[in-house]
Amino acid sequence: MEKNTSRRRVSGAVVAIVILSVLLLASIGIGITLAYFTATADVAGDITLGDPVTISITQGGASASSLTFPGDALPGTVYDQAIGISAPTDMTEALVRAKLTITNTDGASTSVDATTTENWQLGDDQYHYYKGSINADEDVDFITSITVPTTLTNEDANKTFNIQVIVETIQKANNAANSVWTTAPEDWLSTYSPAA
Repeated sequence: MEKNTSRRRVSGAVVAIVILSVLLLASIGIGITLAYFTATADVAGDITLGDPVTISITQGGASASSLTFPGDALPGTVYDQAIGISAPTDMTEALVRAKLTITNTDGASTSVDATTTENWQLGDDQYHYYKGSINADEDVDFITSITVPTTLTNEDANKTFNIQVIVETIQKANNAANSVWTTAPEDWLSTYSPAA
């Protein structure tokens, strides 16, 4: 009887191996068959971007690569300087902000007393925000005069002071100013770059 039992064990193991082999071959056959049921799709399209946002700074109506202030200045000297912003003919509509800085040869900075046209709003971040937008082939007046700070003393005599006008523009579309100019006055943003 022991011989019959061992034969059953062997034949049971053989049967299990045969069944597993058949199942394995069937699953491979199904996998190969399913591999034929595939699909791929691809589509592409072009997006044409609009004109860039570019500007130049003007002094006295002419494009300026540097600003000129004649004569020797003293505290309180007023320079009647028409400083503006000019947009080229191929520019996207943009919002504008500008800031003035003054530093001496030692690197010390001081505030600048500048008179702007009525179309500008001074923010807490010391940027002046233009109340409107600038379009292609437009000019915007910014500063009408600059006053040498009266806080300067004899210690500042004979030093050269550098006045820098920084103008930034950003596309008006898609509320870009809300995302980038986060320090802009809330009322200015809600008027000229309202959140969607």
